[in-house]
Amino acid sequence: MHPRREKDLNSGRPHVSSEVKCFPRKRGYDFTMFGFDIEFRRHRWALIYCSISAIGALVFGYDNTYYSGILGMQQFKNDFGNHYEDGAKALATDFTSLTTSSIYIGDMVGALIAGLLNDRFGRKIVLWIASAFVLAGGVTQVADTNIESIIVLGRILIGLGVGNFTVTSLLYIGEVAPLEIRSPVLYMYQFLQSCSQLVASGLTQGTNSIESFLSYKLPMGGLIILPLILLVFLPFIPESPTWYVFRGRPDDARRSLAKIHRNDPTYDPSADLSFLEQARRYEETQGEASSWLSLLLDPIERKKLLWAAGGMYAQQICGIIFFYNYGVVFAEALGVSQPFTITLITMILQIFAVAASILTGNRLSRRTNLLSSTSLILIAFIVIGGLGTQTTLSTASKYIIVVFSYVVICAYNFGLGPLTYAVTRELSVGVNQNKIMSVSIVALYFFLWLISFTAPYLYDNAGLGPMVGFVYAGTTLSSLAWVWFCVGETQGRTRLEVAMFFTDNVPARRWKTHVFVNPVVDEKGEMGVGVAHVENSA
Repeated sequence: MHPRREKDLNSGRPHVSSEVKCFPRKRGYDFTMFGFDIEFRRHRWALIYCSISAIGALVFGYDNTYYSGILGMQQFKNDFGNHYEDGAKALATDFTSLTTSSIYIGDMVGALIAGLLNDRFGRKIVLWIASAFVLAGGVTQVADTNIESIIVLGRILIGLGVGNFTVTSLLYIGEVAPLEIRSPVLYMYQFLQSCSQLVASGLTQGTNSIESFLSYKLPMGGLIILPLILLVFLPFIPESPTWYVFRGRPDDARRSLAKIHRNDPTYDPSADLSFLEQARRYEETQGEASSWLSLLLDPIERKKLLWAAGGMYAQQICGIIFFYNYGVVFAEALGVSQPFTITLITMILQIFAVAASILTGNRLSRRTNLLSSTSLILIAFIVIGGLGTQTTLSTASKYIIVVFSYVVICAYNFGLGPLTYAVTRELSVGVNQNKIMSVSIVALYFFLWLISFTAPYLYDNAGLGPMVGFVYAGTTLSSLAWVWFCVGETQGRTRLEVAMFFTDNVPARRWKTHVFVNPVVDEKGEMGVGVAHVENSA
């Protein structure tokens, strides 16, 4: 028997004390929408704090899109191009690939160090650090004088900030958002990305007609605004109470909980604090202290890591970044008129798709959503690849390819985009949660980089053109495999329940209906009662 299992059987699981308070819900605070009991007034400050931390999502989305836009600007090509195509200056494939993908080097390093920084310094300090990196990178890009290496340096610095943002924002949201709204708030991470992508797309379209370096410098400078906004509000948000408890600072955790619940006059932090302490003790009984080595050697920790990181793999390996980084270039290569307008339509569609995912998230199981939406992505890529086999694309074929590109965008933003953030965050439990999240986000950016770096070579150098859809159809099959084998229903489950799924080796397909013979679950599930929430969302 594995030593962790033996220890679990010998020691038993902690249970919720009878002193844990359940507070009757005030009907005046209720607001139910598509199955979500939002209770905006009761959770107002938690939502505000989570929104501030999620500014990192705005940075991520903006950067992913604005650079795609400036790659299609003739003024940018004039300043950085090294050869001519059809009488106009053009960018080298090496330049496009290196400058587009270099940010992911910074992303991966930033995400990797984020685990260490979060363990030691907490969430707020890491958000300060991330903001500083993005500011430095943004200023470097704006100050550049047509030197490729400076562009690359600026994008690596931005990546260091974005990597720290992604890990830390998701950790913070998962630890501060009440259980009742944890899922939609985590989905909002993708929604905010989509909003900033729309802004970036609109800005690049608006500046495209400027016949000077300002056409691309203005979108570059727009990136600087977001971390400045975060720096203004950061002093006012509380540190994660979960981090305080795991650092042995219960008094600070109590103050943090009180600040999060300042809107609720009936709130007593004792219940949440008690549960957080019990969760910490339970996780400590399951193995050794947090360590990187245990992620490889301990079979349960390794499984958590593979399943959580698999979500970020599945999100990106399907090739979605091709449409964001090279969308304008792709449309131009197809000979479609007004490529910037087509990209802008893409951004608008994705916002509606993510919004639909948020609103139906409590009605449609994640497994069903992911299986159906990912299958639709697979079919769309096959159609795109099939049309690309024509020697000469007709006008109708070009627009059909664009339409099915929209299908990929919508299906992705309804399923893999928002849901994998939530699933990955909720699978990252136990004493190694910071490290699991860190490695998962490293996986996200590694596969972002891989697809981003190889896309222009596959499309141009390998001569695949739209037939690149066949390549991404193949990679999407592996995303489907992750959904089938690794996606269990975590919505509405507590931190302890998810941890117990792993220690009890419950198959993912049974998570939705599995019942624990444990007072923790019974206490949470009473009808008509609101249970103190932070312990359930860490």
